[in-house]
Amino acid sequence: MIPSLTVPAWVKRNLIPFTDIEDIPDEVFERIKKGLATKKAEDAYVTIGVIAYNEQDNILPCLATLAEQETPWPIRIVVSNNNSTDKTQYLLDRCGALSVLQTKQGIGFARQAAMDLGRGKYFLCTDADCMYPPTWAEEFAKTLDTPGVSAVYSIDSYIPGKKNRITLAIYEFIRDASLSLRRINRPELSVGGGSFGIPMKEGREIGWYTKIHRGEDGSMAFALKKYGKIQFINSSRSRIWTTTRSLDHQKGLFQMVFEKTKKELKRINVYFAPTKKVYKDRDENIIK
Repeated sequence: MIPSLTVPAWVKRNLIPFTDIEDIPDEVFERIKKGLATKKAEDAYVTIGVIAYNEQDNILPCLATLAEQETPWPIRIVVSNNNSTDKTQYLLDRCGALSVLQTKQGIGFARQAAMDLGRGKYFLCTDADCMYPPTWAEEFAKTLDTPGVSAVYSIDSYIPGKKNRITLAIYEFIRDASLSLRRINRPELSVGGGSFGIPMKEGREIGWYTKIHRGEDGSMAFALKKYGKIQFINSSRSRIWTTTRSLDHQKGLFQMVFEKTKKELKRINVYFAPTKKVYKDRDENIIK
């Protein structure tokens, strides 16, 4: 799918710009609260787990889009607050979100805490700085229902901020091309935890890897390969949108493309190498 040059209406509708939290209109909280109130089902078919660490600037747009998920079956949304020191928890409470405080620091611990409170057949992973189309949860569950599929994931587009949408779309096109090559033999290296779905039963049996700073998503995908295919969903109905904070240190399109190309060329052999049987943790990625 070619990245869009424009921002979807559902993203624009749910962007909530503010300078001071106290200035956010009450109706914003009431709208999100109303949507989330219908997504705390004990008999849920799917649980959506959000992880958040100091995300006061991003959590409201995320929750606003998750509150608008349209599914034919009940769902449950759980937010795992991983020791936030800002006003993330205050905003969660104002929105009436079902949340848990995970005091063990780390992405793996945060995802595990959300899954522990999960209900249903599938667990869908999200990140607090992302926004989700209203069809996202249904598309993921439908794909997970396909025989032979053990996990699903999709990719993101960037919400324009310091960089314009055309520049970002060009960057996404190059990034997506590299990911498509990586998916051939190593789909676990293409998975991103911000848009990742797994079976609840197998996920709980495996458990989230908590010994590393990053890569808990790929580790889970790698473990699930023995159960079936890691399926990529490539459509606007499942493509999420996120902030540009991971790119803001780069000055422009040339630097973005140059840095990305250099990084991918260094590991191009990975694209075509046989599937690995085991991965070794890098020392710098291990939580001390």
